[in-house]
Amino acid sequence: MCAQKLLLVLIEFDLTKISEILQPKTISHCFRFSLCDLSCANVNDVELCVALASAPEMDPKLLSQLKVVRQIGNLLEFEHAKNMEDFLKLMLGLCKALLL
Repeated sequence: MCAQKLLLVLIEFDLTKISEILQPKTISHCFRFSLCDLSCANVNDVELCVALASAPEMDPKLLSQLKVVRQIGNLLEFEHAKNMEDFLKLMLGLCKALLL
């Protein structure tokens, strides 16, 4: 979790480029939070995924292979059921990034 937060900060301050970390294993690890206990998901996990999904360098085929959309759909359902309004806004941003 700390490593993902650090990676997000590095990306936000342009100290690391997304193209440098676009490895299937790395991307899989970043989206792994959506496979675990959904109550453990945090803002940094989602923000990192938004950054990755919205990057022009991201290959949609990779996201498809990782079944990211299904995982995000499950997380959206969970957040809606728990009435997690703040999290829903972040997740909708992730959905938008995946659609574009």
